[in-house]
Amino acid sequence: MKALYKGGEFMAIDKGTALRAPANGRVIALNKTSDTVFSKGTMGQGFGLIPSDGHVVAPISGTISMIADTKHAVGITSKEGLEVLVHMGVDTVGLKGKPFTIAIKNGQKVNAGDPIATMDLNFIKEKKLDTTIMVVITNSHEKVDGLDATEGETKAGTIVAHAYLKASEENTSGKKLSYDDLATFIIKNVGGKKNIKSVIHCITRLRFYLKDESKANDDALKNQRGILDVMHASGQYQVVIGNEVANVYDAVIKQLPELSDAPVED
Repeated sequence: MKALYKGGEFMAIDKGTALRAPANGRVIALNKTSDTVFSKGTMGQGFGLIPSDGHVVAPISGTISMIADTKHAVGITSKEGLEVLVHMGVDTVGLKGKPFTIAIKNGQKVNAGDPIATMDLNFIKEKKLDTTIMVVITNSHEKVDGLDATEGETKAGTIVAHAYLKASEENTSGKKLSYDDLATFIIKNVGGKKNIKSVIHCITRLRFYLKDESKANDDALKNQRGILDVMHASGQYQVVIGNEVANVYDAVIKQLPELSDAPVED
């Protein structure tokens, strides 16, 4: 019997959607990982795993929905609609795919435990980067009522966590916007077209360079379904989207064609 912590107390629960270890290694709580975007829960609920080897498997059955150009992250959408991100290492996007090989294709069906990638742990460590793999449900706020994970040593493919889905009646508060409508909403609430100097994106975030960040409406953006958070960092106004960021970026650029030559950020 598992216990779910909610509302200040533990509740006994005997079922949930299983999540498996993405590699051999040691499971740790998400808040113990070194990447603040993940550890603070900005990207959603999940867990971390410090790998002992570089063979990475699917933590859940579903369809491959995203493969990062830099090969360090893979998205899987489960039959329950959970959008699961497997993020290999911390700040490894800057390695431009060198330590990673991908064993799957976009749109491919996978079963939990199937090989999806390999990562060269020695190469990553030589670059003085953290090898921790994050497994995160990026649409947790819509789909998940709670998640428990068992910390400690484990084997790849072993069940190490359970996600507890929200009751259907809890998911009807507001319609999810289309990519085009969400792009319109974002453009309006970062201060409008005239306030945007340029926009790029990484694996999870739209990164705007604004003329005046004070014109952006943080609260409106944070409260909109489809947006996980906003951040002010490195001179950028960052809108955290999750796995669907490339689709939202394309919709933004469709409305701002003059910015279409901006590169994807490494």
